[in-house]
Amino acid sequence: MNIKKLQRARLHRERRNRYTAMSSVITALVIALAIVFNIAFFALASHFTWYADMTASQIYSLSDTTKDLLADVEGETNIYFTVEPDKISEASPMLFYVYQLALQLESEFDNIHVECIDIVKNPGFFKAFYTTAAQDIKTTSVVVECGTEFRLFNLEAFFVFDEQYSDVLGLQAEQKFVSAILSMHSAEKPVVHMTTQHGETVGEDASALVELFTDAGYEVRNIDLTKEEIDADARIVVINDPIYDFAGIEADSTQANEIEKLDRFLDDYGCLMVFTSPEHAGNLTNLSELLAEWGIAFNPDTYVQDAEHSISTDGRTLVADYAEEGELGASLYLDLFELDEMPKTILPNAMPLTILWENDPALEGTKVTSPVLLSHDSAESVQNGEVTAAGSLPLMTVSREGRVENNEYYYSYVLVSGSADYTDPAYLLSNTYANSDILYNTMRLTGRDQIIADIDMKLLDDTSMDITTAQANRWTVALTVTLPVLIGIVGTAVYIRRRNG
Repeated sequence: MNIKKLQRARLHRERRNRYTAMSSVITALVIALAIVFNIAFFALASHFTWYADMTASQIYSLSDTTKDLLADVEGETNIYFTVEPDKISEASPMLFYVYQLALQLESEFDNIHVECIDIVKNPGFFKAFYTTAAQDIKTTSVVVECGTEFRLFNLEAFFVFDEQYSDVLGLQAEQKFVSAILSMHSAEKPVVHMTTQHGETVGEDASALVELFTDAGYEVRNIDLTKEEIDADARIVVINDPIYDFAGIEADSTQANEIEKLDRFLDDYGCLMVFTSPEHAGNLTNLSELLAEWGIAFNPDTYVQDAEHSISTDGRTLVADYAEEGELGASLYLDLFELDEMPKTILPNAMPLTILWENDPALEGTKVTSPVLLSHDSAESVQNGEVTAAGSLPLMTVSREGRVENNEYYYSYVLVSGSADYTDPAYLLSNTYANSDILYNTMRLTGRDQIIADIDMKLLDDTSMDITTAQANRWTVALTVTLPVLIGIVGTAVYIRRRNG
């Protein structure tokens, strides 16, 4: 009898241990499955943007305006973030808002693609997106690329700040993305105007310069500023070796005032390129006054010669020296610094230029002026057979004025060359010299056309959820009932198996 009791007790213990082990296994499996499910769901939600936007201002959702504006855009668009996806929030919590908005664009439009490329691990990928030596692409930067066009944004450009720039008021990432995409997919080519009626070198005589602009995607148009207005889609105006001056306040009418038109063009973030010769610079009184406002002055009838750094016997076909890295002028050949040896840039028959800010820095104001190309220390400037200066002299300069609009910088540029022969085909189209590189990079620096999309800013200080009571009840049921029901089903199944075991 005792033996039977002992056997029954042993069988009971074995059965209990077996079911206890089975329960532990099932519990472990349920926990493991829950973890795997959460990881998989989070990954899929991140990839396919499975989010329910319950914020009052719909921060994570695309507006109907955006969908309408981009509906007819057919070209491919790439949006690049400079960190890996799992490091977005680590780079900046603010970047998460921008990233989620980009993912919404990718989800909505088949021709928009979002890619995260770590700039620390792969800096070479972003090389093409640097436009100035002083520019810094950070781990919070965002690049929008369409074909050969691109826009580089700092994180701050996607937000609106208070007057003290201390608190973030709203998100304007949707507007920034849409404006960039629309402007880059614009069917119209950007325009370069070449001025006429002042004895300039234009048309076939400036074929190398025209070819350079055309290859860069610009449409080149001649313009008579006494009769015509500068086109709204013009990004650059070129004054190529003028003999006669431009009309200023002495003009018969405002319509004929060329200097005023150039001034307005620069105020609207344009770029002015001036190529002058020493023998004609003295005639350009009104143009000189305009350039003086940008910190640049001519030295008429003065030539720079340097027997040690010239490719001609008279010492006047100069091999230029480069500005120091970090200066504004050096940004026009930033990529050349990476070469083992800098290629030559040639300035024949060059006139030295004067940077006025160096004499009186108080005049600089909001403008920055920097040499782009200089003579070497062995050079001399000569006027009427007499040496007037020696050493490193500016031969080409660039000036920049920046203004902030909607938390983003916009720039105007003035590039002045003391050599009209800088654009000679022998140097501009040669693979031996860097003349074309500098002009091409100047084109990339020019103020790009901005298409501002009429999309409202999304407030970030309102954290309330904008859902109805019925919606809130459904979410409450889904989040509080579903999981307990699943656990109850599993528990019931285990209990039944144990009872029937």
